[in-house]
Amino acid sequence: MKKFAICLVLAVTPAHAETWTCSAPGIISGNYDGGSMAYIHLTGYPDGGTYSVSKHGNKATGTTKNGTKFTCSKK
Repeated sequence: MKKFAICLVLAVTPAHAETWTCSAPGIISGNYDGGSMAYIHLTGYPDGGTYSVSKHGNKATGTTKNGTKFTCSKK
C-alpha cells in the first residue's frame, strides 16, 4: 500500500481593496478600512486614537475626544 499526502494551500486576497482618505483640521495621519472605527492622529498630541464612525456610502464621519470632527472618504 502506498502512502501519500495532499497539501492544500489557500491564499485569500481581496478582489478589490478599498482605499480611504481621512481629513480633519490639524490631522497628521488617519487610517480607515471601511469598518466601524478610524484611527486619527492630530497635531499637538504624541499619539492618535481610535474613534467610532458613522458610515454613509462612500463617507464616514466621526469626532475625536477633543471635539475635532473628521471625515474619511472612499477614493
